[in-house]
Amino acid sequence: MKKNVLRIRAIGLLIALSSNVFSSSLSEPATIIPVARVALGGSYELGGYTITNDSVPCLLNRFQGFVTFAPFSFLNVGIDAGVSQMDVSDDTTARDTIGVFHGDYGFSGGVHVRLGTPFYYNGLFRCIGIGKATIFSSKNKDGAAYGGKDGSGAVGLQFHVPRFGFITVGPQVYLMEGENKSYFGAKHRYSNLNNVRGWLAIDFFPPDKLKSSNKFFISLEVSLSPKAGFGDRVPVREMSFSINFGSITKRLYGQESDVEWSP
Repeated sequence: MKKNVLRIRAIGLLIALSSNVFSSSLSEPATIIPVARVALGGSYELGGYTITNDSVPCLLNRFQGFVTFAPFSFLNVGIDAGVSQMDVSDDTTARDTIGVFHGDYGFSGGVHVRLGTPFYYNGLFRCIGIGKATIFSSKNKDGAAYGGKDGSGAVGLQFHVPRFGFITVGPQVYLMEGENKSYFGAKHRYSNLNNVRGWLAIDFFPPDKLKSSNKFFISLEVSLSPKAGFGDRVPVREMSFSINFGSITKRLYGQESDVEWSP
């Protein structure tokens, strides 16, 4: 009986350790911030992903801070840093009612870049592209370790809604690879399934009632795979939700425009 328990635990661990899907939010905010400004803020994301050839579902929680700078009117660059936590379910038998792996929070960090065209048709819409690359590492209290790198990117149309903000929609691609180490020291390579998703980001800029020189924003983001759905034990599958918040500074250098930028 003891051997069977150990065998089940080892199998569950190997599945769990193949589960490093640390995708992070792209809307920080999704709009291109004007030249010579800085965006500062934080985000929370809940994501459901499928990993390994056995199609194992997992959940990701991520808290992250970011700094974005606009050296040009068409280009934003920035850095990200935070923590991520993973839960994984075997999901192979009806008797499995709990996840086989519960990870601790570990460091994640990376860089992001945004490119955008000018607005067309009297400021109605423009084309944008966003990319992010991240490294991550973590281990649980029993000594199992995992880490790797990932990248996500999206292209799409960004629509300006006066006195509200921006709405962006398009396809997203997410790629991940890494290596894990089991309790017994065995190492395994892994990658994710279902790389292409639909992507929607909404950037809301509240009315400036305090006459502040900074522009505050709240961004909501959703991504959905064609295999998106809900389940009893892993409620969110092949989809992600995130909320981002922060502020954009006034122009830090150069000549101020006679008309202040207003979303």
